[in-house]
Amino acid sequence: MRLACVTIPNFRIALERTRARATGAAHERVSATTLIGRPVAIGEPPPGANEIIDCSPEAAALRIRPGMPLRDARTLVPDLILLPPDPVYYGRAFDSMLDALEDTQPQIEPGDLGTVFTTLAIDPLLCVTFSPEQSNTKTPSLQSPVSSLQPEHAAVARLLDAVRQSAGVEASAGAAEGKFVAWIAATISVPGEVTVVPAGREADFLAPLSTAFLPVSYDTHRKLANYALPTIGDVARLPIGALQSQFRGEGRRLYELARGIDSTPFLPRTRVEPIAGTIQMPAPTVNSNALLIGARQLVGRLLQRPDMHYRQVRQLRLRLVLLDGGSWEHTLTFRDPLGDEEGITFVLKKLIEPLQLAGPVEEMMLEFIGLTEETGKQRSLLFAEQARRRAQLFAALRQLKAHFGDESPQVSRIVEVEPWSRIPERRYALIDYDL
Repeated sequence: MRLACVTIPNFRIALERTRARATGAAHERVSATTLIGRPVAIGEPPPGANEIIDCSPEAAALRIRPGMPLRDARTLVPDLILLPPDPVYYGRAFDSMLDALEDTQPQIEPGDLGTVFTTLAIDPLLCVTFSPEQSNTKTPSLQSPVSSLQPEHAAVARLLDAVRQSAGVEASAGAAEGKFVAWIAATISVPGEVTVVPAGREADFLAPLSTAFLPVSYDTHRKLANYALPTIGDVARLPIGALQSQFRGEGRRLYELARGIDSTPFLPRTRVEPIAGTIQMPAPTVNSNALLIGARQLVGRLLQRPDMHYRQVRQLRLRLVLLDGGSWEHTLTFRDPLGDEEGITFVLKKLIEPLQLAGPVEEMMLEFIGLTEETGKQRSLLFAEQARRRAQLFAALRQLKAHFGDESPQVSRIVEVEPWSRIPERRYALIDYDL
C-alpha cells in the first residue's frame, strides 16, 4: 500500500520556537531570540521524570539525547536552555494537525507525536524514477521540490500546506510502500520538501542508510555495531538464518525491514469529538483537595450533557495548566466503563492525591475520549434509600433552576479546602451545587 508520512522533526522544540516568535517569549525567563540557533531542550524537572524529553538539532550535535538525566545534560552543556514541558499545548497542536490532514486526506493514522501516516491513491507508474547511481551515495538524493508536478509530490505537498497552516511549522514528508520506508523518506527530507521512493526500489533506497533507523531494541543496535554492520544494506546481504540465530525474535523483522518489506497494517483513526469541560481554579493551588473538588465538578457537568445520555466512559484525559506556563496531562483507561459520578471521581481521586506538580494549577480540563453504550449493572439494595433521597434532591434543584434560571444559582455547598490555613477565606470554599 502506498503511504505518505508527514513528520515535524523535534516537534516540541519546533512548537516552542513558533510560540516564541508569535508571543515574543517562550518562557518568563527566556526571550524569543534566545531559542534561535541555540542548544535548546525540553526537560521534566523533579518531582517528574527528571530527564530530557526533546532537544533541538543544536543540542543533539552536542550529544544531548532524549532520556538523558537533567544533571548530565547541564554538565555536558552548561549553557543549555532548558524549557519546562507543556504537554497540553503540544497535544492541542497535534490534534489540530490531525484534523487539518484529515480534511485533506480522509484516512490518516497518528504515529508518534508530530508524525502522521496517510494513504495515497495514486498510480505508482506516474511517480518519479529512482536512478541506480543514487544508491551509491550515503544519503539517497530522492528529494524533490514541493512545487514538483509529479502526482505523488503534488498530493503530499497539499499535506505539507495543511500542516503549515494549522501548526505554523514546516514539516517534511515521504511517500513509499509501507510505513517504515515512508517514515525514513520523511525523516531524511529537509523541512518543506518531499522524498518519494518508487515501488520496487525500497531496498536500493535503504541500502546506504545507517542501521540507526531500524526500529529494534538497544541490544540489537549494540550487536549490529559489534558485528560491523553500519548500514542497512549490510544487514540486507545476510541470509535470514544468520539473522535469526544472532538476533532471535528480531531476526526476521531485520531481514524484512532491510529489504523494505513492512507488513505493519495501516489503521486509520476514527474521528470522535470528545466531551470536554474546563474549570478555572479560584486561586492557583497545589492542594489535592481543591483539585479533587474541581474534578468532581467537571465530572458532574460532563455527565449531565445531552451527549452522555445512555453512554458510559471508557477513557478520559485530565489536563492541568500550571501557573508558570507549563502543563501536565494524563490519560486514564478504565477496566470497566463507568457512567456515574462517584465511580469516575473515585478513580480521579487515586490519580490526584499522590500527584506532585512543578507549580500551582490555575486551570483544569477534563475530556471523555472513550465513550461506549450504556451497560446494565446490578446495584446493591443497600444503596436504594440513598439513591431515592438523591433523586428527590435533584428534582428539587431542577425546580429551583427552572424557576430562577441558571444565571443566579440558588443552592451552593461548603467544602473544606485548606483547614490548616491561617487565612479564613482559604479554609473553606463555596461552590455551586451542579446537577
